[in-house]
Amino acid sequence: MEKISRREFIKYGAGGLTALVVGSQMDWLENTAEGAVHVQTLNFHITDAIKDMVTHNSLNPAQCYFWIYKEDRFPPECPGPTIFTTQGDVVRVVITNDLDEPHSFFIPGIFNSGPIAPGQTIKKRFVAKKAGTFLYYDNLNAPVNRVMGLHGAFIVMPRAPRPGHNFTPYERPTPQVQMLFDDLGTTTHFPGLSWEQGDDSVTPHTAPFRQYIWLLHQASPRLFRDVGELPSNRIYDRRDFVLEFLNDSFIATSNDNRVTPINDQFNHKPHFFTINGQSGYFSHHNPYISPHQRVGEPVVIRVLNAGLWMHSLHIHANHVYVIAINGRVQSNPIWIDTFDLYPLGTFDWLVPFTRPPEVPNTRGIGFPDPPLTCLANPQIQGSTPHPVWPPLEEINLFIPAVGTRANPADPNSPDISVQLSPLCFPMHDHNEPSQVAQGGNYNLGMIAGINFTGDRTLPGGIITFPKAPLEHPHNETGPAAGHEDH
Repeated sequence: MEKISRREFIKYGAGGLTALVVGSQMDWLENTAEGAVHVQTLNFHITDAIKDMVTHNSLNPAQCYFWIYKEDRFPPECPGPTIFTTQGDVVRVVITNDLDEPHSFFIPGIFNSGPIAPGQTIKKRFVAKKAGTFLYYDNLNAPVNRVMGLHGAFIVMPRAPRPGHNFTPYERPTPQVQMLFDDLGTTTHFPGLSWEQGDDSVTPHTAPFRQYIWLLHQASPRLFRDVGELPSNRIYDRRDFVLEFLNDSFIATSNDNRVTPINDQFNHKPHFFTINGQSGYFSHHNPYISPHQRVGEPVVIRVLNAGLWMHSLHIHANHVYVIAINGRVQSNPIWIDTFDLYPLGTFDWLVPFTRPPEVPNTRGIGFPDPPLTCLANPQIQGSTPHPVWPPLEEINLFIPAVGTRANPADPNSPDISVQLSPLCFPMHDHNEPSQVAQGGNYNLGMIAGINFTGDRTLPGGIITFPKAPLEHPHNETGPAAGHEDH
């Protein structure tokens, strides 16, 4: 029997939303991931699934076969759920291999299950030895099993901060990283909150320990299908897998009108580029992937690469501090907007959530100085000269204009104008092929970002966007773009 015939189906992935908290209860996590579940034991099945990808619809079938870590409490998804624990806690795992070849569960420097035979169930325990950002994955027949989808993020929090200091994500931060976190919320340059500090007095509430996971991956529907269709007594050659994944020959698709006849088959190269299993609109607008915070609410973004491609992530609106690379806390946290991540690598970013550099002020980027004043905007009714921050012009801008109807011929059809708020800034990969899906659908690839939903550093107090004088006249929206099954 072909393995691919025994599969689960992922119609709508929940990437970025599922999390397990193991061991010590961490109340702050309830605001970090939707549906975070506190458990004492991880119960995984190593199984397979078919997933609808970002371009899939009835006119354009775009699905991909995966091997997955299926946790009993969550629906199937690739990657597996993010696991949070606290340094020193004991983690218990029960893992059943439902596939036809040996697999494993491996966390570098922390745990190695060893080979798990087809049909076998293992029960083991290990200690989360050190705080940091880790990838859990299947290290057998490397890199085939990992790239096929058997991977997830494993996050270990320190048990307590260093005496007299703010929390950092590490047990032994370097003096420079500790100084950076100590400055958050206490210095002129970083007004607002420290990283571990939340605020329940505002709406929406600000969570403590604001951290996000960006687990990068690349998927090849044709190559993954070929792996899944092998007879049960065969293992896909890992050297062939790597060569085909990286170097397979070009196949023209309907996205390329230079070549005839058109062949709409996938080749073996990756055609989908994901963050936490999502891409395009679904990752960029997922609040559990792309931070939505006010100025003065710094966050940590933990980035991991489970695939075979190098990615060069470029973030807009704020420069970020690289505070750890491959588990090594940095003695010189560089301040950058672009950073490379190689296969099996990790890095941690501190995003300070200072004012975007587009906001003119008297001293420079990000400082909470009185902003300059802009002139009246003749395109906005009632506009008068005002400071450029808070961003009243942006908040009062609607695209398309207020009064634009879904059906211009029907005055009763919904108004489809959209207010430009929150202030949305992208993160995209400078390794440009990852910006597309299925060989040419732009902006459906490895996209995320950061969103400014207000400012807690203003002299007059906290403001949450939008707080616009001009209210949207309708509550309804028009139909979604694209084919009807979207």
